[in-house]
Amino acid sequence: MNERTLSTLEFDKVRQHIAQYAATPLGRERILELEPYPSRETAVDEIAAADECLRIVWAKGAPPMEGISDIRPWLRRASVGGMLTAAELLAIARFIAGGRSMRSFLEDLLADDAYPHVRACLEDWFDAAQTEQKLRAAIADDGTLYDNASPELRRLRSERRQLESRVRQELDRILRSHQKYLQEAVIAMRGEYLCLPVRAEFRHLVPGVARDYSASGATVYIEPQAVIELHQRIQELQAAEAREVERILMALTAVVGEVATQLEANAERIARLDAWFAKAGYARAMDGSAPVLREDAVWRIIEGRHPLLPKDTVVPLSLELGMDYRVLVITGPNTGGKTVALKTVGLLTVMAMSGCLLPAREGTEIGWCDDVWVDIGDEQSIEQSLSTFSSHMRNIVRMLEHVTARSLVLLDEIGAGTDPAEGAALAMAILGHLRDVGCTVMATTHYAELKAYAFTEPQVRNASVEFDPITLRPTYRLLVGVPGRSNALAIAARLGVPEAILARAREAMQGHDIRLDEMLARVEQARREADQARAEALAARAQAEAFRREWEGRQAALENELERMRQEAAREARRTIETARAEAERVIRELRERQRQGHAKDHELVELRKALEDAMPDELSPSKRLRPLRREGDSLPLEVGSVVRVASVGQKGEVVEVTGDGREVTVQLGGLRMKVKAKDVEVVAPPQRHAAATATAVRPRVDKTARLELDVRGETLDDALVAVDKYLDDAVVSGLSRVHIIHGKGTGVLRDGIRRHLNRHPQVASWAPGGPGEGGDGVTVVDIQR
Repeated sequence: MNERTLSTLEFDKVRQHIAQYAATPLGRERILELEPYPSRETAVDEIAAADECLRIVWAKGAPPMEGISDIRPWLRRASVGGMLTAAELLAIARFIAGGRSMRSFLEDLLADDAYPHVRACLEDWFDAAQTEQKLRAAIADDGTLYDNASPELRRLRSERRQLESRVRQELDRILRSHQKYLQEAVIAMRGEYLCLPVRAEFRHLVPGVARDYSASGATVYIEPQAVIELHQRIQELQAAEAREVERILMALTAVVGEVATQLEANAERIARLDAWFAKAGYARAMDGSAPVLREDAVWRIIEGRHPLLPKDTVVPLSLELGMDYRVLVITGPNTGGKTVALKTVGLLTVMAMSGCLLPAREGTEIGWCDDVWVDIGDEQSIEQSLSTFSSHMRNIVRMLEHVTARSLVLLDEIGAGTDPAEGAALAMAILGHLRDVGCTVMATTHYAELKAYAFTEPQVRNASVEFDPITLRPTYRLLVGVPGRSNALAIAARLGVPEAILARAREAMQGHDIRLDEMLARVEQARREADQARAEALAARAQAEAFRREWEGRQAALENELERMRQEAAREARRTIETARAEAERVIRELRERQRQGHAKDHELVELRKALEDAMPDELSPSKRLRPLRREGDSLPLEVGSVVRVASVGQKGEVVEVTGDGREVTVQLGGLRMKVKAKDVEVVAPPQRHAAATATAVRPRVDKTARLELDVRGETLDDALVAVDKYLDDAVVSGLSRVHIIHGKGTGVLRDGIRRHLNRHPQVASWAPGGPGEGGDGVTVVDIQR
């Protein structure tokens, strides 16, 4: 893309803004060199990668990249045999550690298909941990070599420190013995020499070499003769130490040189990742999103914002271009935002083609083009004898020589700077030529002729920047399909031009200009009313959607509550059944024990029956069902011999005794006799008068209704086990000692499941398969626990 376009659109400032979000010099350099890619596929991949990084930033934050610097020049020097300093080698070690920290942060993304570009960038990462360990073992954090970097270095430094200590001791001795000859009792450093400040008159009394004098000449700084030889030896050790350090650095440089190619590849990966995350950080700050790059040169911008304007104050731009029309003529007042609209479309296009995320709503689409041509601003030059009109024409001529059907052309104030009639005619001819080539064009103008041209020509559409006639200020909204008025008189009035001058201007306007202005005013008023009606319709629709969502939410909450109640009821039913079963087993065991002992009393049996009834659910218990009780005025009298139903036990019996006050009766219930209140019984039949009545009632015997066998063939295992449990309970109550369960042979599932159940059943003493005459293995004979 031509550099003039990037300069006019101020793309360099956009790159600088994005570069602020780069964490390393590598990524910053890559962003500052950013420009539109030559192929759409590459730009699409870059946008996808930046979008992946934006999702990572929202989910986990940006990856750590501390300690990463641009080590590529040092790697190249190491690869050709040069020597690196300790500081440079330390920077390489920090680069390796920083890269490993970044990769560890992103490690869990390598198996996630949602981040293919980030994963691909990290897949061939070279782990230089051994190189880092060797560098860290020799170089301290302050950039100096450790003493144990080599045995020779440790020996040299140890000997040097010992000599330096001896020098200090010797100086301290001389300081104490020659203190009266000194200006001060201190050891002074002059250059690399340790000296004593001797008074000038006593200089001959302190043997040594004068290394310096004070400004007044009263003090001579003398290095004592006793330490000169020691200092010379120290200098020799320092030279040997420097040679050993150089040898160690060369060895470490060789270690780096062995992996220089791999580390440089890692640096390239870090630069790419940092650039992606810088784009993501910029998009996050600007509320940006990933655009769609279209091949068919169609733009669909949704609330796009100029990247260089504050996001809190800029008015978003929504625009469709290239689908129903390819040329858009924008009119409206000065300072209304026409040029900003041109630059916004141009910048968003260049950014998308450079693989950036855009400050626009999700769903924004940008047309891919081979070049963007811009003629914006005044480039008149006195030195080149270029007027405003000439400079515009020179740029347009250059465009016309290179534009294609896949070019985007942005023209500001086309045809301006010359006679209005000629300028308008030339502008229409240029727009017509660009339309015939197939370019996508946005042009701004104040010419009324171009407004009419946009109405009559196919593939050309009017647009305007909105102007508020009440406040006499622009709103900066772009309205497609509506031509705008320049509103020069209104703006002049707001700026303080006298009304008399404005009246003369209105009189001077030609009649057709006035009618056109009035027509545009009516069109704009109609558009405002349509916008208001549309806004009201959208508000009503939004309210209806809110009601629908609220109703759906309440319905979902109700269904969830019903499901919760069903589950709670099922859990309560299971608890109730388990409780009833346990109580029934206890009652049966106690009944069996009392029958075995042979002294069961009637009231005890009634109490056990009552306990069994209480353990049953309310819906199943006969004693808890609602049934009519005896009331005054019942048709049948309560007397001895009456057949009654006792509500507390749900059984029928015969009245054998009635108290004198009639409040209590004694009822014979089978083999049991119990006393109850008269109001708790219901008369179901009058007494039977026998010819030979006896003084005592005949006690009915207990009816054993349980069958001797149970057939569960054809049932599921769960249903069969329920039937077996109930059958065994009935058998125990009926006093049966042996029963037969018919389950058939079949696949054996029913047989084996029933027999496993009988093994742990508390009422089963033992079981065995049926004999030859009893059905064989298709029948199980059960002995009841006594």
